[in-house]
Amino acid sequence: MTVRGALSGNRDVLAVLVLTVGVVLLTGCSGQAGPPSATISPLATTTTESAQPAAAKVTNLVLSATSIELQNASGTSVSTFDYFQPPDELVSALTTALGSTPLVGAWGEDDKHSGITYTWGDFALRDSNRVADGETRNCPNSSFSVAAETVNGIHISTVDGIAVGDNAAELRARYPDSSWTNAPADEPQGDSVELHIAVGQVTLPPCEESGGNSDRTYSVRLDATDPLGPITGIWGPSADWGA
Repeated sequence: MTVRGALSGNRDVLAVLVLTVGVVLLTGCSGQAGPPSATISPLATTTTESAQPAAAKVTNLVLSATSIELQNASGTSVSTFDYFQPPDELVSALTTALGSTPLVGAWGEDDKHSGITYTWGDFALRDSNRVADGETRNCPNSSFSVAAETVNGIHISTVDGIAVGDNAAELRARYPDSSWTNAPADEPQGDSVELHIAVGQVTLPPCEESGGNSDRTYSVRLDATDPLGPITGIWGPSADWGA
């Protein structure tokens, strides 16, 4: 009788142990099922958040006679700034897009022709003083110049896709009515000539009402130091002053 009782007690202990181990194993399995769902949610959130800066990342500057447009890699506009608005926001946007702080310098010799230049390598933005003799002139606040196809990894072109380095002779043939040549400013007439091409003309009111020039237009100007070579510079808005 004593032996049977011992055996029966051992069986009861064994059953309890088996049951306990089973519960532990089940608890362990259910405990491991939680982390995958917990990690999937943060990963999905991270992916969504990283797509937003990518969509807003500027890869292209597109220049026209009326504005500078910042675009992403898909060609979608991130922001657009016209030349008549105060340049502070444009300077801030360019600083972010080009990834560096510009060099800042003053330019101009008198009150009518003065301002500040912000330079990022081969790209410069000029902030002009629009007030002269107590009159706020209807001239652009800002103008640009660029001497390279890319600056700090950002591609720069006109709305027609023209960039520094493109073939000047081909562009002259494409825009014969708005192309002309003249001697460089520091050389006498009759020596070497530079090619200039105006593209994307728009009609704007005169800077000063008393100055006339009601037929004045603005354009983006392409320059080539050698008419048979590449485009070496682009700048604008370039005014023809009604000529």
